[in-house]
Amino acid sequence: MSSTLGSAVAVVTGAGGGLGAATAKILGDLGLAVACVDIDEVAAQRTADELKSTGTESAAFGVDITSESAATSLLEAVHVEFGAVSHLVNIAGILRRTHLADTDAASWRQVMDVNVTAPFLLTKAFADDLRRAEFGRVINCASFAGTRGYEYPAYAASKAALINLTSSLMFDFWGTSVTVNAVAPGAMDTPMLDRAAAERMSAKTPTGRILDPEDVAAVIAFLAGRSSRGVNGTTTVIDGGASLLFSYK
Repeated sequence: MSSTLGSAVAVVTGAGGGLGAATAKILGDLGLAVACVDIDEVAAQRTADELKSTGTESAAFGVDITSESAATSLLEAVHVEFGAVSHLVNIAGILRRTHLADTDAASWRQVMDVNVTAPFLLTKAFADDLRRAEFGRVINCASFAGTRGYEYPAYAASKAALINLTSSLMFDFWGTSVTVNAVAPGAMDTPMLDRAAAERMSAKTPTGRILDPEDVAAVIAFLAGRSSRGVNGTTTVIDGGASLLFSYK
């Protein structure tokens, strides 16, 4: 296992599967200890066990990350297990495939809580750790839908808010080594994917395929490293070129 990132510690939310699991694995390969966070503790433990089998220091935390008290409790638990955190990677997210008429207030709030409020609360909770790190990193998972709108308004609005939050949080770490960036994936082969539309999405993508989670995790790995120190407040769209030319609709 490479140790290019030394003794750094990463918190990865949504680590129970999909992009979160792929991100946890690639950061582990780079030498970070990884706190695998997911509302599904069994899934988080499965990822942590897989990382441990390859020599990565890892532990699982089953947490609903949408409350301030949960964020504080997670900070304390991670400190006990690993010590201070240098990397916060907010992958956890939800998509409700409902249009305006079918989106009630409770559903809207749930999407916003998971996709926007949780990254805000966790960044606030871990901010002191990040500032004290040799080089701190906050990496958020937005979506191409947040850059151009989408047929499901709650999801698109939440990801647009997360993109703005990413560039705004940059100012809270002014004068430190901490950078705050986001990735904005297009259609990706994860449990969130609409399988019935996968073939159509592939045909509308210039590279001829939808993303694998590893495609996005590789960009996250770059943002997590020392060589990305000049990249700050940005959102990188990763979609094989699809959103430049087409709509997935």
